[in-house]
Amino acid sequence: MSRDEATKPVAEAIARFGGLDILVNNVGGSAGGNPNLFSSDDDRFEANLTLNLTSAYWTTKAAVASMRSRGRGRIIQIGSGASKHAAASPAYTAAKHGLVGLTKQLAVDLARHKITVNCVCPGWTATDLVSFEKIGAAQGIDASAARQRAEAENAQRRILEPDELGPMVVLLASAGGAAITGQVIGVDGGYRL
Repeated sequence: MSRDEATKPVAEAIARFGGLDILVNNVGGSAGGNPNLFSSDDDRFEANLTLNLTSAYWTTKAAVASMRSRGRGRIIQIGSGASKHAAASPAYTAAKHGLVGLTKQLAVDLARHKITVNCVCPGWTATDLVSFEKIGAAQGIDASAARQRAEAENAQRRILEPDELGPMVVLLASAGGAAITGQVIGVDGGYRL
């Protein structure tokens, strides 16, 4: 992901609507694989950091001037269970942990402008990015066993649906969320308690 790709939607929204009140940084995944310490591909490590962390900085930077001029704003980062636990590759986990630090620092820096910044962290969620066939293959088990392992990491013993995250994001984006800032909120069914 490039800086231009990350900031283009923000610029288009500001041009179309005359300003921006809410930014949801909802990006994640693997940028060409998930290298580990035994991989010689440092470029993929950096690409994962860019996709999962740096792009959120770029979009936030592009949005803040509009929010400041409007006297308010809401920035919501979509993290991961890997934002709070070792849960994936070093690059993904480091990036998602970094997103928490970015959230907290931005919350401090932007509070005087009435801009809140929070991070919502889902656990296992039934999205296109979650393929239990691929996860199982990587673990040497079948898809059903991979799904059962994932469910066992959750106190509710289930995989969440994407629309279960929506109510928390709506709250944080609303006037009712004005006093909530700098928070890392798990919407995860009790992931790795």
